[in-house]
Amino acid sequence: MKAVILFVSCLFTVYGFTQITFTVTAPASIAGAYDFTSNGDGTDWGLANLLDPADAVLDTLVLVDDGTPGINAQGIPLANEGCGPLVNDLTGKIAVVYRYDGSSSNVCWYGTKVLNAQNAGAVGVIMINREDGLIDVPGTTDGPLTNIPFAFISKSDGALLRARIDAGDDVVAFIGNKLGLYPYDAGIVKKSTLIPSISASTVQLAQSATEFGFDLGSTIYNYGINDLNNVELTATVTGPGGTWTQTAGPYTIVAGDSLDVLTGGANPIPAYSQASYPAGWYNLTYSLDIGAADDALFDNALSFDFVLTDSLISYARLDPVSNLPRNTYETRSSGTNFASCIAFQNPNASRLAVKGLYFAAYVLWSSTALLTGEVMELNLYQWDDVFTDLNDPNFAMDNLTPLSFGYYIYEDDLQGEMVYGALESPVQFADNQRYLACVQTSNPDIWMGFDNGVNYTRNIGHYLQAQNPISTDGVYYALGFGEKLTSTISMSVFDAADLSVDENELEGLIYPNPAQDQVTLSLAGTINGSIEMYDVTGRLLSQATIENESLIQLNTHHLAPGSYRLLVRSDAGNSSFQFVKQ
Repeated sequence: MKAVILFVSCLFTVYGFTQITFTVTAPASIAGAYDFTSNGDGTDWGLANLLDPADAVLDTLVLVDDGTPGINAQGIPLANEGCGPLVNDLTGKIAVVYRYDGSSSNVCWYGTKVLNAQNAGAVGVIMINREDGLIDVPGTTDGPLTNIPFAFISKSDGALLRARIDAGDDVVAFIGNKLGLYPYDAGIVKKSTLIPSISASTVQLAQSATEFGFDLGSTIYNYGINDLNNVELTATVTGPGGTWTQTAGPYTIVAGDSLDVLTGGANPIPAYSQASYPAGWYNLTYSLDIGAADDALFDNALSFDFVLTDSLISYARLDPVSNLPRNTYETRSSGTNFASCIAFQNPNASRLAVKGLYFAAYVLWSSTALLTGEVMELNLYQWDDVFTDLNDPNFAMDNLTPLSFGYYIYEDDLQGEMVYGALESPVQFADNQRYLACVQTSNPDIWMGFDNGVNYTRNIGHYLQAQNPISTDGVYYALGFGEKLTSTISMSVFDAADLSVDENELEGLIYPNPAQDQVTLSLAGTINGSIEMYDVTGRLLSQATIENESLIQLNTHHLAPGSYRLLVRSDAGNSSFQFVKQ
């Protein structure tokens, strides 16, 4: 095996001192900064320079109308896709246009949509994605002819804007670089901020302040015209264990300058840790106080969730409804055999065992094939190369020892949906040992799911550890597709003390799986004992007594979609069974 890596010392150079933003300023109900990509991220665009504050625009949003009749598969008028010359006047306005929905014949390139809006008088363009994710949009056809700023936003954010436009509100937005636009203006941005070190970990690995926690910090930018003399950065974590907060400062930051506030740095802020960590959802929020009225408050706070469960390890964000990784983007590398992976190492890892992997997959948009019948290969490796971090000259991905494997065969066309595949046999982790869990396809038309809503840029540069490697035809890339694309591969784990539970000490079958209104557990023999139901966060949902039973039926109608675990304790032994509620 070969390992390929662009060393972090080359990747994490100094960022340009800019704040390119897409911000809604009115109405107040949807005001704030939105995640976006722009014609500064893609290739083949024209003259608009989003780095230059002179090219920034602030104006009212107006939907495009090219007169095309009909509705697309997502319920959007085809006229709002803007593929033809526009019939409405957009002079001095910011045009709102939709990406091609993927099903109709009304298709054109991104650049054509922007050029059509520009020709209708628009000073900027907001394009709404057909999916809840972002891409770096290429100009391709007509892009080089454009000279107005362009922002590409997610489907869900676009729905918020569309609702207010349809309600008759004047939706006003800003696109561009705000450096030097305001007298008093400081901010923090995601790519320069330390976030929780993992999106989902387990209570078994967080039994004290020394076992779980993470460093904190961000770069504070003074975008304003005036010096700032009383700048403070506060980090607050709220969750089932209470509230933790720390403030660093006050600091002086001259106009056009920045200051790094970081655990262990010259301007330190304490690392986060608490005495105990009950299972559940936690939130980290950074807030910035500049000691004066900030003229652009939208970038004075950042918020990040993380979850402690008893059954899941994930770098991707969890969905609050399903409690499974959020799948917002799909991609793969070229080549025949492609694998998306998750790396894992912990000083107390022996408390856990892994039994399977969650993942999501898609068929290439241009293909007419279905996922039905596709075979996905699951592999768990012991990563035995000895190195300290990504910058260690000894870094390699040569010594991967197979520990367990499995296969998942799609019975339905579950494109983009999180599914679960079991390993042939559970594996107990060892303390401080590196592991790699991968899902592989040999079909070049199959893309894997990723979460592009979490940005680990600062974390990778700070901790210097691989999180989501990929493999193409046996060549491993330690940084995967980069720190802004996080694999939705996640590990289903359980308490290693119950390892015998998952070694079929008590045999049985759970069906249907996925379930809807009811699930049945069929045991190999009649037992006496109890049955407990847990959600993915480890919360006990119900408990019942079993008396001389072998067939147990449970009502699941009231459960939210997601993953659940049944734990059977009996005189004949114990066992754990996983099922998914649709």
